[in-house]
Amino acid sequence: MSSLLSIAGVTLSFPPPAAGRRRPIRGSANGLGAAQEAAIVRRAAEVAELSAGLSAPHPNSGCLIARGGEVVGQGFLYAQGTKCPELQAVEMAGGLARRATAYLNLEPDDCYGDHTPVSSLVQAGISRVVVGLRHPLKHLRGKAIKSLRSEGVQVDVLGEELNGKVFEEALKSCLVVNAPLLYRTACHVPFSILKYAMTLDVGDLLAGKIAASSGHASWVSSKLSRGRVFELRGRSDAIVVGGNTVRRDDPQLTARHGGTHVPARIVMSQTLDLPEEAKLWNVFDAYTIVATQRGARKDVQKKLAKKGVEVVEFDILNPKDVMEYCYDRGCLSILWECGGALAAPAISSGIIHKVNSSFDQETYI
Repeated sequence: MSSLLSIAGVTLSFPPPAAGRRRPIRGSANGLGAAQEAAIVRRAAEVAELSAGLSAPHPNSGCLIARGGEVVGQGFLYAQGTKCPELQAVEMAGGLARRATAYLNLEPDDCYGDHTPVSSLVQAGISRVVVGLRHPLKHLRGKAIKSLRSEGVQVDVLGEELNGKVFEEALKSCLVVNAPLLYRTACHVPFSILKYAMTLDVGDLLAGKIAASSGHASWVSSKLSRGRVFELRGRSDAIVVGGNTVRRDDPQLTARHGGTHVPARIVMSQTLDLPEEAKLWNVFDAYTIVATQRGARKDVQKKLAKKGVEVVEFDILNPKDVMEYCYDRGCLSILWECGGALAAPAISSGIIHKVNSSFDQETYI
């Protein structure tokens, strides 16, 4: 049976067990109980979540190495071109990796063509690998599992060799941590979240119901919601705003949470009626892209380019085409922090998959 996950009203199935699999077992091969093994898999998913926002277009990947239930090594993908989680984990474990079990939230890929994930585990003497989820990409699905088995490593996959309620819960953790990748794989578009906040004033709230089309809502944020915004930004590959937001708020749109990931900033403006000076034009803070209509104000385009801002022209500027552009650039997750004038077409075009809202009484940052 396939593993199922519902995201934004779409039920995703990833993937069915391979034909001719061995008879499923409920427990482990290293003396641990099913609950203990499932707990370690869930922990691997938690470690993988540290990759959020850092690894696109690659998955959020984590690896734990355990002996007798004790974790002796771990790793996660923290940037493109860095050591794979499996290599990090075996280096941390050292000699304790021999005859130990590796727990992966996701089947490793071989994006660099050097087989490092598999060879790291094999050369370290790992005797068994537990995989939470087969790779969702068809050309990678099952390849690492097959390679490990060909090297004599026992591989058990949740939902195949390892079954039962505790493993079902662990599998859900593995699905959720890579929800943007699964959605991108199934629907060929980045997973998009619309963030907005309104005042608790009843009049403003009622006005807010029509603000998505009028663009005149007074959207605000409190200290608590700002912390949540920084977290969302840190997990996103890019943040989208409209020209109105740039003119009105002059936002910086950085994560400001002490992490290393800085999402790209995308400004959608048909007319390029944008201020000559803005915080978003400081590309030392983060990379900025301005999406505009083809042929719009070439003089402004040149000024932006001199500041290091990338200008991308579209025949017809609309949210759907911008998301296709982001998909082509390998983005997994997009955060929309735009006002009502841009939120309305974004929602109506069907590219918003989740809405994160709050009702506060402080000013927007």
